[in-house]
Amino acid sequence: MITATQILNFLTKAEKLGISTDFVQNDEGYKINLYYDWHGNKDYYYKMVFIKNDNTSDWDAGDYTYDDMVDYFDKEIEKQLARESKAKKRKEFLESLTPEQRELLEP
Repeated sequence: MITATQILNFLTKAEKLGISTDFVQNDEGYKINLYYDWHGNKDYYYKMVFIKNDNTSDWDAGDYTYDDMVDYFDKEIEKQLARESKAKKRKEFLESLTPEQRELLEP
């Protein structure tokens, strides 16, 4: 069963990744459309998760189940944090170099 708190966490993760979301309600439940560059090649398109009125999600109505999309979000956030950490370490390293050492790094 998917709770309101889980939906809020889902949306927070989507926002951290820069994923645009919109929602459509129908008789069976809620469709969550997710617009994003899924493959990192500047080709943005929609994927959809469907949450049924009984607070469950499966493959029948959406591109992904809710749980599968949460797993994707978690992996992408982990990658994003690793990139940010690496960039911070690189910046700190370059700032620690003397002007002579920096000159040696220039092409």
